[in-house]
Amino acid sequence: MPSKRNSIASDTREGSPRPPDSGAEVQAPATRPAPTPRTSRGAATVHAPRKTELHRFSVSPRPLPSREQIAQRAYELWMLSGCCYGRDDENWLQAERELSTGC
Repeated sequence: MPSKRNSIASDTREGSPRPPDSGAEVQAPATRPAPTPRTSRGAATVHAPRKTELHRFSVSPRPLPSREQIAQRAYELWMLSGCCYGRDDENWLQAERELSTGC
């Protein structure tokens, strides 16, 4: 009795047509030609700026506020809110935001 392994292999071979054995070598399928290498643009090529880049200007960032400045503004915000406890993180973050953006 043939083993299962042999019968499975023979079943798959029977379903696909076999090329006739003519003794000649079988040609490999055609492959795509290799892409041509790109030429280097090098440092000599300078592109014109894009339209959006023409109107850009650099703004020097404001200096970051000191810890003392933030603490003072956070205290002012705490006083303005009626001295509500438990909002110290919110007051601190708002003071940082205000001082860094100049509001």
